[in-house]
Amino acid sequence: MNTLISINNVNVSFEVVGDEIFANSLQIAEVFKKRHDIILRAIKNLPKDNFNHHNFVAVKIKDKKGELRPCYNLTRDGFSLLVMGFTGEKAYKFKIEFIKAFNEMEKRLKILEQENIKKLALHQSLGYKSQLAQQKEKYQNKIKALQYDLDRVKTQGLKRKLSNKELRELKKILAKDYGIICFNKTDCLLFAEKASEEHDIENRHSIYKGIKNKFERKLIYWQNYEKMEKSFKAIFR
Repeated sequence: MNTLISINNVNVSFEVVGDEIFANSLQIAEVFKKRHDIILRAIKNLPKDNFNHHNFVAVKIKDKKGELRPCYNLTRDGFSLLVMGFTGEKAYKFKIEFIKAFNEMEKRLKILEQENIKKLALHQSLGYKSQLAQQKEKYQNKIKALQYDLDRVKTQGLKRKLSNKELRELKKILAKDYGIICFNKTDCLLFAEKASEEHDIENRHSIYKGIKNKFERKLIYWQNYEKMEKSFKAIFR
């Protein structure tokens, strides 16, 4: 972020890099009406330590002629050290203006940081909501898949042919829990034969036939349950 602030009729470009604010030595020389080569010499004569390395960054900038000239970008601390020896009423005034400009830039930087924090928080919030939505959709799809598998197993379980062992267990459960005795056609005919033997010869055949017919009617009913029920409802509607 670069911002121009007018000081002594010079548009000074303040540059923000990371969390640091820099002013250029060439423009500082213009504001204080000093030769730039003298400013450069003053900076070069400073001790070469960590403070110097951090607060005086060597760069090149185009002058009014469009030519690249060596100069330095100065932080607030670097600027303060450089102009410490500048004296006089005008120098004092320009120092104050530079300090105000640095303060203004720091204020803008803080506002920008706060806006970035809010944007990041919003982005993270939206990202979190999106992630939750994706997880929800993922789990819903899993539930649907499990429900489908369960329904398929139930359907297959009901339609597939039971083994003799499974059929025997089913008969035991129906008899014990529901009082239902299961007969297949052969069992029913044997039952009818046994029941008819207890009566005289004249009635034996009619009893056998009656049990057989009753079983067959029941068997037809259950084999065509949906169709039969629909017919009965239509009749009694």
